[in-house]
Amino acid sequence: MHSAVIAFCLVMLVCICLLVGCSASTFVSDAVIDSADEYETEAEDSGSVAVSISGAQAREIYESDDGAILLDVRNQDEFDEFHIAGSVLIPVDELELRLSDLPDKNAIIIVFCKGGRRSDIAAGILIENGYINVLDMGAIDEWEF
Repeated sequence: MHSAVIAFCLVMLVCICLLVGCSASTFVSDAVIDSADEYETEAEDSGSVAVSISGAQAREIYESDDGAILLDVRNQDEFDEFHIAGSVLIPVDELELRLSDLPDKNAIIIVFCKGGRRSDIAAGILIENGYINVLDMGAIDEWEF
């Protein structure tokens, strides 16, 4: 019963963050924008809070910046099935409780999941908590293995 209440609270918290995040403005540091002039800022088109990038852009950024973080927000079973080498797993429903696992708010964080919805939610959570270089790759299938 106790775990069901916690799960319900976490789901509600994520929903609230999604709703609040949809109205937040996008902020991405000049360094990230300058490093890839082909980024498409979804905020201008759809109200999203993240900068969307392709899998090719994500791979290029990750391989060229030693401090870049690949953040997988899928669940443990999905991660165990397959994952991108070097990625960090923090399921989206645990993200707000585990922000201390991502101490550098200036680091480039490339977020992805299975289909793109959870990565969008996670990107919003990160931006609302002061992370300034958040990039949303969307689906893991976008990565060029």
